[in-house]
Amino acid sequence: MRVVMFLPHLGVTGGLGVHCRALLEALATCGEDEGLKLDVICPDQPRKLFPLAGLDDTWEALVRRKNLNLHLIKWPEGLSLADCLDEALLGLVKKLQPELFYASYYTGLKDSPCPQAITFHDAGFLEFPDVFGDTASKRRQTLALIGPSVNRLLCVSSDARDRICRLLPFAAERTEVVWHALYDAPATLEKAMELSAIQEPLWAGGDSAADWGDYIFLPVGAATGFNRVRKNVPLGVRAFRAVSNRKLKLVIASTGTLNNAMLGQLIDPDEQREGSFERGIWHSGDDRILILPNLDRLPFLRAMAHAKAVLYPTRYEGFGLPSIEAMALGTPLIAGNATSVPEVVGDAGILVPPDDQSGFTSAMEQVFEDRKLREALVARGHERLKLFTPVRMGRRMLEVFQGLLK
Repeated sequence: MRVVMFLPHLGVTGGLGVHCRALLEALATCGEDEGLKLDVICPDQPRKLFPLAGLDDTWEALVRRKNLNLHLIKWPEGLSLADCLDEALLGLVKKLQPELFYASYYTGLKDSPCPQAITFHDAGFLEFPDVFGDTASKRRQTLALIGPSVNRLLCVSSDARDRICRLLPFAAERTEVVWHALYDAPATLEKAMELSAIQEPLWAGGDSAADWGDYIFLPVGAATGFNRVRKNVPLGVRAFRAVSNRKLKLVIASTGTLNNAMLGQLIDPDEQREGSFERGIWHSGDDRILILPNLDRLPFLRAMAHAKAVLYPTRYEGFGLPSIEAMALGTPLIAGNATSVPEVVGDAGILVPPDDQSGFTSAMEQVFEDRKLREALVARGHERLKLFTPVRMGRRMLEVFQGLLK
């Protein structure tokens, strides 16, 4: 089977980048014995499409697989990822003569020369069109054009599929659910969790996790502004402020460029006025809240691994990758009980309604003070992580691809 994959986020940080790399690793591995040949198309300069995202070079090892060919293309000026892909990709796709075309991000080809599958990560642009602005209307127009040639719409959770099918609308029988996977190798996770790693600077000339003492880790995840709002970080900060232990710190990590506009979406105005930047970190006035610059993948995992808990107060997710990252690193998880999060987390975390500020405060205090609770959450997380392996993801995707070619 020959498949052409368009993976625009392959080289950037954040959840969409992790998704692309995990999917590529999973398919390259699981498809090797099935005779799967992959042609991967990516923009040659990802920063042009994602100016606020950090870069992740771990994809370079992936594309050396013998059943994989990489095609870096110059992205057309003025074309966005909300537009139809024919202008950017159709000529190359036809030249490669695939049996199937796959796009990892909401859009596809109008005149696809073969069956095509597209991944939709959530229904945010359908439920909050005012927040997405022109992107929401562009995506709807594009979907009207490409819809008839979309053979399978892949969704990263059942919750996301239900919302997408209801709001587009889209026929449920033309959809499949394929959960995310964590693609980081066991050796990478073990390296992040090593006790000696707590002393290592997380960026050039920067802090180590040891510099922070006891801390709660809050991963923002997405680099785009409309996603940051949904992460519910200001409420998480207010909940942290009510925690009785005044030595505990809150460390917030985003995957975008840290600037004043981002700060306004992460903390309340009073917090912002009293804080300041020092050596690339934003510090609150009392130094109990830190907002980190963009971290490479290993330092990000290290900062999460050595926290007392991961606080993830999100209001809206298609999947919620930080949930399984916390499970993999053995860090207790406190998360918003909304959209896809209960489906992903199960009993492996403390779930709190996103508007329940006191509930988040109580959960942080419980996890910090109760060793047996921490151990139970970590054990359940390790068990649940078996549902989110690259092998499971790869086999599921192969099933979908093979089904389209019958």
